[in-house]
Amino acid sequence: MTLTLPGRYYRMYPSFENPLGHAEEQLELDPDRTGFLIVDAYGRGFDDEIGDTGLAGIYAADPVVREIVREHIVPAREAARRIGLPVVYLTNHLSPGLAESTEWRNLSLRTCDVDVLEAWQEPNDILAFSKVIAPGPGEPLIRKQMYSGFYETTLDSTLRARDIKDLVVVGFDSRICLGNTVTEAMYRGYRVVVLRDCVRTFEYPETRQGELANLLAIRYIESNVGYTSTSAGFAAACARTADARVGD
Repeated sequence: MTLTLPGRYYRMYPSFENPLGHAEEQLELDPDRTGFLIVDAYGRGFDDEIGDTGLAGIYAADPVVREIVREHIVPAREAARRIGLPVVYLTNHLSPGLAESTEWRNLSLRTCDVDVLEAWQEPNDILAFSKVIAPGPGEPLIRKQMYSGFYETTLDSTLRARDIKDLVVVGFDSRICLGNTVTEAMYRGYRVVVLRDCVRTFEYPETRQGELANLLAIRYIESNVGYTSTSAGFAAACARTADARVGD
């Protein structure tokens, strides 16, 4: 029995000047070896009863991200749960290895005006999970400090302990944490399928029209990492798998 869903990729040949562009193939994933990975979908503000969290700057509530979480990521996660796919979470935390002299901390101060040594002290509304997207019982929560979920974490051993070969990935940010994580997943031999309507990135003033930064992040994944699909396509594939199991 397979989990069959359309996977889109991008062909850069025969030349950079005239690439063939997008193509699609029907991917056959073994449900017993497929995991559902949620990257950095933390933060207050996704639940019905929570309005303005009062978070400022880069952590301010974003209605588009809220819609992505509630209308795309949550249904895709529920579809994965219904057919028994392992759901694994990645989240940020304040590592004990982080100090005032750490370059990443100073980069955050320079570019985001956030001192993580102060802002990430838990408990806080930045790193807390809203109920609608919080990990369920038995779902691993892997804490990371840097962009890649594989850097100095147990993500790889967690996936291999569950015999996972294929990863369906959702979350944030498509250029940074999610982007670095899926790239390293490919390095380690995992086949990656990112649900492209379940990701987003920070858009610069020059890229906001047309959301070009996110478009290019998705194009990078399709050209250099793996495949993309959609939450609806994934949910339909899970439903077909569930129906086939009932039929057996």
